[in-house]
Amino acid sequence: MDGTEEDDAVLDAWVEGATLAEWYESERTGIVTVSMRVKWWWRRTRRVLR
Repeated sequence: MDGTEEDDAVLDAWVEGATLAEWYESERTGIVTVSMRVKWWWRRTRRVLR
């Protein structure tokens, strides 16, 4: 990671539990749907439950 905008997006997406494509879509549209939030929450929680 060398501090580029893409690196920042990758980190932000990882923190939120989103894929990079999902993160770019939410940034582009400014919309985060309930289903996106549920998927992101599940991805983060699933790691903890293992």
